[in-house]
Amino acid sequence: MPAARRITSRDRTLLSLLHEDGRASFQALAETLGTTAFTIGRRLDRLTRLGLVRFRCDFARPLGGWPVAVTFWATAPVKEPSAVGHALVRLPEVRNCAAVTGQHNLVIQAALHSVSGVLRLETRVCDVHPGLVVTDRTMALRHDRLLGRAFDSRGRSLGVVPPDVWSEPGTSVTAG
Repeated sequence: MPAARRITSRDRTLLSLLHEDGRASFQALAETLGTTAFTIGRRLDRLTRLGLVRFRCDFARPLGGWPVAVTFWATAPVKEPSAVGHALVRLPEVRNCAAVTGQHNLVIQAALHSVSGVLRLETRVCDVHPGLVVTDRTMALRHDRLLGRAFDSRGRSLGVVPPDVWSEPGTSVTAG
């Protein structure tokens, strides 16, 4: 990876702090890291422009009326995964759609108001994209953890469960 696209150890520390509190001010981050708010802003701007960092806001899905999570594994015609994926992420209930390798070429993740919405969404998606074949699906009625957060039964964050994204594949770090 070119040096300009590398994440430094200082960037890693900054990203870990943001994982703990994504709403922390540049000033608070700067005080923790012993630098200036301007430097924090410049680092985050660089990481964002390079596509190495993206920001996302989530909410307590059950309290927001979206308690059901569904994942569809699907196969789109060989030349269409990108177009189908871009169309699907525009649907309000679709949280993520990714092209993947293997038996299926798309994974679609959605949040729904009810279990009955699973079949409605699957039918709508396949009607709009007739070449798309949903081959498997899973549904979750509760998340205990998601995106590095632990949740209570109502979907509210209890705390951070930081992933070890910096270790080499195949190694693990144990807490002592």
